[in-house]
Amino acid sequence: MPDPWDFSGAKVQIICGIRKHFLQKNFADFHPGIHNYKKNIIFALADNINITSIMLTHYLSLQFKLLNRNIRDFGMHPLLAYVLIFGLIAGLGTLIFQRLPNYAPYIIIGICISIQMRLSQKQRSDFLHIVYGNKTKRLLRMAENLIISIPFVVLLLVENQYIAAVALPIASAILAFIDLNSKSIVLPTPFSKSPYEFTVGFRKSFLFILMVYGLSVISVCVNNLNLGLFSLFVLCIICATYYGKVENEYYVWIFAESPNKYLTHKILTAIKNTFLMAFPMMALLTAFSPENWWIVLLVTAIGMILIIAFLLAAYSTYPGEIGILELIFILAVFIPPFVLVLIPYFYVRSINRLKNTLV
Repeated sequence: MPDPWDFSGAKVQIICGIRKHFLQKNFADFHPGIHNYKKNIIFALADNINITSIMLTHYLSLQFKLLNRNIRDFGMHPLLAYVLIFGLIAGLGTLIFQRLPNYAPYIIIGICISIQMRLSQKQRSDFLHIVYGNKTKRLLRMAENLIISIPFVVLLLVENQYIAAVALPIASAILAFIDLNSKSIVLPTPFSKSPYEFTVGFRKSFLFILMVYGLSVISVCVNNLNLGLFSLFVLCIICATYYGKVENEYYVWIFAESPNKYLTHKILTAIKNTFLMAFPMMALLTAFSPENWWIVLLVTAIGMILIIAFLLAAYSTYPGEIGILELIFILAVFIPPFVLVLIPYFYVRSINRLKNTLV
């Protein structure tokens, strides 16, 4: 079945022709004596505006449909997902304003810009340029950035940060004219001999890691250990997300060991790499508050348990992707009695799933 939103070739001409006929008819009715060359200029401008608006509507509606489809594939209703996202932004923003009132506007703007920067990669910009042209590409990118900034602007307005609320949309619009070359710098990592999860994940989340480490430094400067512990736990959550997408069956098959040994290898690697990533922050917080060293270790241990639960949940649906039911179970990690049941449950399911691929 042909796509009703296909704007190639004849369909664009038909749409523009209808619009042009409509404008010519009305223009002739009200301005019968105007020169033909002026008519052509006005008709050409109207056609150009009409095509651009159609492309913008088509692109944004397509992205919205794709986002909803991905959310449904994840096992969640889109409306519920949007409510959770807005709730998360509101809750996190309120916490930041309570803990760091002087730095909160800059942190909020930084979080928003870091999300928008993921849409400014050169490969993606080049694709939009080829499909839509440079002018329309800039309008599309500007529309995307402004839509993403809406919840952050609302948050800033609620907190009476009017200057930041005005500056954020302006910065978002300017960012639409910047294409980031993702191939210009290859970040070295200490995970080269490990499986791909941490190597790829570290490079993709590098900006977020810098922000989390910056937050931990701020916690020391403002004498707030709780903020530093929060940063440490967020770092563990970032590491857990590296296992959101499991590898292809072929890469599991070439391991040529039992499912038990495979999962043990994965768990030990995850613990080692997470410790490597979190050690500087742990050392900073321990040096800042030596008497609370055990709390730093406790938060790290809880983060490790979360990573193990996330890893096992990912392989419990192998070769499929992790679903909403598994994520709900993972949240039970924060209820101590459930940990004794949750991790063994995911472990047994993962073993059964991997038996079809491993010997």
